[in-house]
Amino acid sequence: MHGYTCITMSQRFHVLLTTRQHQRLHAESTRTGLPLAELIRRAIDTTYRPHGRPTVRGVEFSVGVWRRPDAAVAGRLHGRTLDSREL
Repeated sequence: MHGYTCITMSQRFHVLLTTRQHQRLHAESTRTGLPLAELIRRAIDTTYRPHGRPTVRGVEFSVGVWRRPDAAVAGRLHGRTLDSREL
């Protein structure tokens, strides 16, 4: 587990969330006792630093069928681009 309590923050960022996103963050903040900002920093680190994520030995096998996959998932598919009609 890591935290940013001893690091001086140097960037301020404003983001608008949907009501549902804010409710999820607030519920997680209440459950864990962590501030919303810390939850957001952790989500960014987990999502955008894939090589820095902890891993375990073994094999992962996943199978899925989506009628309309999440844009974030589809955007990561190799060689695939999305146009506005797919969103």
